Amino acid sequence: MRNWLSAAVGVGTLALLVGCSGSSSNMQVVDPSGKGPPGGVRQFISLGENLGYAFESEPIMGHARSMKPAGDAFHRSLYEGYMEHAEYEYGPLNMDYRDAIYEAEKAMVAAQGGTPTPTEMSERVEPSDKADELMQARQRLVAALAAGAPTAHPEEAGKAQAFFDCWMEQQEENFQPKDIAYCRDGFYANLQMIEQKPSQMPELVALSTDILFDFNKATLRSQYQPELTKLADTLVKDTTVRVLVWGYTDTAGTPEYNLKLSEQRAETVAHYLQSKGVSSSRMEIKGWGETHLAVQTPDNTPDQRNRRVEVRRR
Repeated sequence: MRNWLSAAVGVGTLALLVGCSGSSSNMQVVDPSGKGPPGGVRQFISLGENLGYAFESEPIMGHARSMKPAGDAFHRSLYEGYMEHAEYEYGPLNMDYRDAIYEAEKAMVAAQGGTPTPTEMSERVEPSDKADELMQARQRLVAALAAGAPTAHPEEAGKAQAFFDCWMEQQEENFQPKDIAYCRDGFYANLQMIEQKPSQMPELVALSTDILFDFNKATLRSQYQPELTKLADTLVKDTTVRVLVWGYTDTAGTPEYNLKLSEQRAETVAHYLQSKGVSSSRMEIKGWGETHLAVQTPDNTPDQRNRRVEVRRR
């Protein structure tokens, strides 16, 4: 990300080396703005050319900063991720105006609800020992995005894409290990989240309180604990799922008593799930008493179908 000044042999002029990998003579740097020579590849940028990018980047950065993302959570995350990297490139410690433009323009696309394409392998020339890893990483990212990650995990999906583009740029330059690690690790951390398989837990698990509890009781029967243990195992395996634990009763008894009983039974189920490793922060507990009947009945009517505890995906 940082620019290096290098003496130009024989003429005594200075050239600004941007994004070059060490001193290798066969490494070339893609000009992300597309304003370089035919093919878009350039190894050195003169001071004058970099000054031109500096003037060009100023209004672009200003416009990008002023935008308020109008899209969904995925596009807002994309915008924020790209802007983070654009600001870093633009800052006084780097002055990599060319890549600042590249990141800011992607941020503006995201702010308008568009989805910029993750950096293509052909856009940059990566070190030969890193090309395969980057190519496989991009394939995994594209597959996760196509499989619905922007909807299932919008914030993580946006971060994963922005971090990938950052990693591509950093790895091409290949001389700032901390910056490379920051972008690479950020990418993999978010990729892991968006590659998670859909939860095996159904949208609703309805548990009969006549099975789980003795009549008019809120103490869990030991012989039916395996049913809840199985549910807890599913939730422990997929920590992204948050649940609602709701208790209900039939219409036998007073509404006030039924409300309290329904709350107690919901709390009993939640506490059991918690004892099996499900964090209490992932559960919302509520008793509905004799409201929201599964089967409509007259008042003071015992009906097992209405005596239940439901665990719903939130």
